[in-house]
Amino acid sequence: MKKSNTLAAAIALLIGSQAANALTPWADGAPNITIYVSGAVAQTKAYSQVVSSALASANSVDTFNDVDPVTGSVGSRWTAHYFTGNTALGSGLAGKKILLVRRTAGGSGYGVIPLISDIPLEHLNIAGLPATAWLADGTQAWKQTIGADNASTYLTKKISDGGMIAVDPNIILKPGTTNYPDQQPELMTGAPEPDWPLNLTSVQSSKNKFTVLPTGGLVYGVAVTLDLYKVLQAAQKRAGSLAESVVIGNYGETDMPNLNRNIVASLLAGKIGAWDQIKIVDKTDGDTVKSLVDSSILADAGVSAPYKESTTGSNLTPVALALRNNGAATSVIAYSVFLNYPGTKNAFAPADKTADNAVDEDASMPIVKEPIIISDTGTLLKDWQNGTNVLSFNNVVDGLGFAKRWGIAINTADKNNTVTATGTGGDPWRYIKIDGYAPTLENVSAGVYSYWAEGAVLYRANKAGDSQWALKTKLMKTLADSLGSPAIAGTVNTTQAWGKTGTFATTADPRGFTASIPFNPSNPVVPFSHKNNGVVHTEIVPVADGAATGGLAVQLK
Repeated sequence: MKKSNTLAAAIALLIGSQAANALTPWADGAPNITIYVSGAVAQTKAYSQVVSSALASANSVDTFNDVDPVTGSVGSRWTAHYFTGNTALGSGLAGKKILLVRRTAGGSGYGVIPLISDIPLEHLNIAGLPATAWLADGTQAWKQTIGADNASTYLTKKISDGGMIAVDPNIILKPGTTNYPDQQPELMTGAPEPDWPLNLTSVQSSKNKFTVLPTGGLVYGVAVTLDLYKVLQAAQKRAGSLAESVVIGNYGETDMPNLNRNIVASLLAGKIGAWDQIKIVDKTDGDTVKSLVDSSILADAGVSAPYKESTTGSNLTPVALALRNNGAATSVIAYSVFLNYPGTKNAFAPADKTADNAVDEDASMPIVKEPIIISDTGTLLKDWQNGTNVLSFNNVVDGLGFAKRWGIAINTADKNNTVTATGTGGDPWRYIKIDGYAPTLENVSAGVYSYWAEGAVLYRANKAGDSQWALKTKLMKTLADSLGSPAIAGTVNTTQAWGKTGTFATTADPRGFTASIPFNPSNPVVPFSHKNNGVVHTEIVPVADGAATGGLAVQLK
């Protein structure tokens, strides 16, 4: 276990946090109210903003995060906020010491099944731990690397009070499909979470009655390794679908290469096993048919050919595909948008992930992996691009390192945002356009970008034996309402080189938000929704809100 190096450092940090009116367990003791939530990580920036601006008194928040021992990612699995309740929360919460603990390990599925089935989960434990148990991580922020060796100190088993998910709950509860959530291993025991049911079909049919509140929407994106990004640019310039003036590697909206939804669907379904199968008609070379790995395209892109499969002798370039674990909203939404799965009878299922658990990844194509936390998706793309193996998913050795792959992944659209318009900076992977449009808030609002969905917060309407339940649900309702607010979204959304992206409100929200024409990224309200008869259904095509004030600003080209 890592600790602060000296007592003097701990005391100095403690004095600083007290001066800021923050709350820490070693200085302020136990909270008056503790609330545990579990589920999606997707709206982390908005969640943190809601805590600091809508739930907590000014300067009263101390944040505690886990550090992933494999990737070093901070807060990717567990976070706790300890704060004084905002006066706006009203009687019973205002001025109280509140501890809000959030688990995102396992994704959206862990915001549904454990609630319905009363399954205790590993949650972050800060109670009773001294300052020396944590490492300072900036002002009023603390972190600690948590692994199997110290999990019993930093984690505790608790039943979640509420679930945060990036889709509606019922699209997750599809037994026999890849939407149905997997059990994730416990750190404390190394075994899967116990008592995991395999046949839940809806929130409404559970033994508990639940309140389900919308939280607004989030934009998702399709990402590719940097070399593949450049190759797609070079190929599309030769095919005439990307302007000749585009500089290879540039990352503005007009520079991004494009895949249409049918190609994306074919990749997600595992129907394209090798990049050699994707070909263009080269308009600059007498309409010659060329594959993506043609030497002229590689030369234009300024990249080398990636590792070719070595098992079957076909000398092909495998597609490396990053999906997500079963029950993760990122994948559930992608399967619905691109494959109509599982909502449509006989829909194509996503690519089989079971064949690539062995070291011999080249035995079948495509190569399919499933990161279990969203930050690992970016790490996997880096492994494929750089020929590294941080996640132990890139197993084939090539020379002194590991195989370099052309990889494609599904992700939220707000990651890796330090890449410049000229393609410098950031991690070595990039987003691409789908059907000619980048994953911007404005394109979602115009009805031309389809990879997005609304989320929800859910909790029991009543919880016998919990005398604080009315106060807990009051706070969780404020949390849900604030996550669906355009005011919150407007302050936390991400600016990419190709545009603004992130979270948004919808005009279908019962609070009556109004969409701006032209679109206003500071007030991101979208006039489309998956809501029908008052309920969000991720598996249906989003349609215009007929009651949307001001009409629609659609792109008709």
